[in-house]
Amino acid sequence: MNAQPVIVSSLLNRPQTMSDATFREMREFIYQKTGIYYQDNKKYLLESRISKRLQTLRMDRFEEYLDLIKFGAGREEEKKHLFDAITINETYFFRNEPQFDIMEKTLIPEILKAKAAGRSKLRVWSAASSSGEEAHTIAMIFLEKIKPKYPGVELEVVGTDISPSVIETARKGVYREYSVRNMPKNYLEKYFTAADGRYTVVEPVRKLVRFEHLNLYDQPRMRMMSSFDVVFCCNVLIYFDAKSKIQVVSNLYDSLNRGGYLFIGYAESLHGISSAFKVINFPKAITYKKE
Repeated sequence: MNAQPVIVSSLLNRPQTMSDATFREMREFIYQKTGIYYQDNKKYLLESRISKRLQTLRMDRFEEYLDLIKFGAGREEEKKHLFDAITINETYFFRNEPQFDIMEKTLIPEILKAKAAGRSKLRVWSAASSSGEEAHTIAMIFLEKIKPKYPGVELEVVGTDISPSVIETARKGVYREYSVRNMPKNYLEKYFTAADGRYTVVEPVRKLVRFEHLNLYDQPRMRMMSSFDVVFCCNVLIYFDAKSKIQVVSNLYDSLNRGGYLFIGYAESLHGISSAFKVINFPKAITYKKE
């Protein structure tokens, strides 16, 4: 008896290649909804990221998926999965340590000095918080370094992200070893409980932070983000074209109090995007001040 060919089940549902026309239509849809722009040479990347959704939905044509997110009955829910698929959520605790040092040692003392005497409240926005490591890091630094020096000061950290799934992870405050690999030992012991290879942020830290789903390209929602003293928006602008960057940065400027500061990623720049900020150079980082 001749042997029958074995068909690997994972190949049965493999999507076809995305056509150039579908890529352009998909790219335009994503751009209009998020401001994220895929260059022509990134077609393979977009195709790879969306392919997993097609397999999950048992579709084999990108055109079918495009119809779903534009006209389908479940398009609003599927757009959440799409945004999850096209965004990168690479982060960990204390990722941009020089920026945190500048915030702690220079910016916050200056901001508090300018605020009214007595009890003051600091508001910090982690504008692309992913699974919450940056926002929780800020809260830990506050408890460890700032609160002892300024006992009357309160803190509110707001973490936002376009991906609903990572916001849910952030709210739980439970992380694996990868996320805490750069964590100073004293912080790890003091601000986490560890069990079965998982690290849970303690309640005194978590109560300083709240997480919300937010698309930085959503103008009405962005207008509601206001009165912040410091904004971190790192490694996000690199995914936008010039027009989108101008819109997002203008909104970030409006979200800050006078005398507030914006941090962006080390590979990012506001050159040609905004002249509204005063650029301040530190030895290991740059920050942008709203005067």
